[in-house]
Amino acid sequence: MQILRIVTFNFNPHLIIIKVARAVSRRYSMEQKTANQKLFVGGDHAKYYAQFRPTYPMKVFDTIMNFCKENSTEKDLAVDIGCGSGQSTVPLSKHFSYVIGVDVSEKQISNAPTNIPGLTFHVSAAEELAFVKDGSVDLITIGQALHWIQLDKFYAEVDRILKPRGLLVAYGYTTISVHHEEVDKYLMNIYSVRLSKSWASDRKHIENKYSSLPSPYDKWIRNDDITIEKHFTVDHLIGYLSSWSAIQTYAKLNINSDLIGEIREKLLTISRQDGDANGEKMFKITWPVFMLMTHKPEC
Repeated sequence: MQILRIVTFNFNPHLIIIKVARAVSRRYSMEQKTANQKLFVGGDHAKYYAQFRPTYPMKVFDTIMNFCKENSTEKDLAVDIGCGSGQSTVPLSKHFSYVIGVDVSEKQISNAPTNIPGLTFHVSAAEELAFVKDGSVDLITIGQALHWIQLDKFYAEVDRILKPRGLLVAYGYTTISVHHEEVDKYLMNIYSVRLSKSWASDRKHIENKYSSLPSPYDKWIRNDDITIEKHFTVDHLIGYLSSWSAIQTYAKLNINSDLIGEIREKLLTISRQDGDANGEKMFKITWPVFMLMTHKPEC
């Protein structure tokens, strides 16, 4: 005698909707990050980035090397992700036998130095490091770029190429401060109001100093004690603002608007009010730096 077994299924339409929504959200997130990375590929942006972006003070690299010393890290190979035109890569070459700079933008890499022994550059996404051997890297750095990439894929590559006890250091700088009350107030209005719809959503991670981004290993060790300090003329400040991804996006969305020209005229007016007729006044500019450091376990 055969016994029929009746199997019942609990059908929950709300659960199906949630799963579909999550899948769509993940796909959108990956597509959005890919689109965000393309903001840095253009020739004009690469030119402004190389010429006007602030360089990190040596204290940043001293902090990295102290972390290496604390972890008895070898100094054979370092990989600098999101290297741009090499501002953050070159200082590493003073400490490591070989350094590889990696950036998604061919234009950025074309502005990098080519005459430093042991230093090479590759055009590649951070999530695709097939040209680096397994377990060969002592240090991976990523400056002002961790928020742009797909963390799960990048962290898988980090774990693949790092040696046991190899280090990962992510760092960046937050919003500009101009030590001139009227200029600072005006530029903060441009940043938060005029450009509010032009910043990529991942910009929030820069503003909160990566506090919500996970470590691939146990925990981050933080350092928020460093500041970049520069003195810019109006034209240099305009060059820096032109390197903002939001400025590039705003220009594409508002083709009949000359926001950079408008900002320049405003800054020149303020400069003239301060007694500078030629726009040669030097404004003190600062950016707070944040650093997150971690290491791969031995086993």
